[in-house]
Amino acid sequence: MARRKFATLKSFLNYIGVEGDRTIFTWVSASEGDRWAQVVKGAADKIRALGPAKKLVKKIA
Repeated sequence: MARRKFATLKSFLNYIGVEGDRTIFTWVSASEGDRWAQVVKGAADKIRALGPAKKLVKKIA
């Protein structure tokens, strides 16, 4: 159920201009603090490497 909702959300985000690589879906238990830190760091590094969102940046004329 959660994966279907995430797939729908990802599709919507893509529709409004957020690239698919900017979102992730993973399961981390509350007792897995180290894993949570790794997931967040990996996601942040990946998004940082993508640079600013192209479609969501307001252009000043």
